[in-house]
Amino acid sequence: MSVSIPSPEADALVARARTGDGDAFAELFRSTLPLVFRNLYGRCGDTALAEDLASETYIRAIRSIGRFEGVSRDFIAWILRIARNLFFDHVKSGRVRWEVVVDEMPVLRANTDPAADAMAAIEGGELREALGKLTLEQQEVVYLRFLEGLSVAEVAEVVGRNEGAVKALQFRALRSLQRILEEEGYGDAQE
Repeated sequence: MSVSIPSPEADALVARARTGDGDAFAELFRSTLPLVFRNLYGRCGDTALAEDLASETYIRAIRSIGRFEGVSRDFIAWILRIARNLFFDHVKSGRVRWEVVVDEMPVLRANTDPAADAMAAIEGGELREALGKLTLEQQEVVYLRFLEGLSVAEVAEVVGRNEGAVKALQFRALRSLQRILEEEGYGDAQE
């Protein structure tokens, strides 16, 4: 049974895991793996690669959990930051070919945010193509905010920037995304 993160129960698990309790780390793993996998899969669109990167994420996390300082909310940002850095290392390695099968696209969740609703209304292939034209930082902010549902503060912690910088990136990303979609003939989907 996985625990809800963040919560007081998860805070206790983090404290136990920091002291070397393998069972506590295993519970944190079970509770956060779906989020980490979705995050990585949303970035690469490849199930096998996302699984490999998620595995490496937890290997690195278990090796350095003793140096981690914080509670369960911080743990989420920390584990996502490890996954993010592994993904960027993979991209920088030059072994990446961006080929995505539309049938393997992650399902977008309904959202009450109009910008996210407009994005969700677009077919998966067109959305990935349009997002691919944004900078990596803009892609990351859009993904974490609208597809993972993280708050501005949580995104700031994951990407290592302040909240104002995240808001600015989000604004520029959505403005660029709207321009790209209009240029591609999807302007009516925005109205």
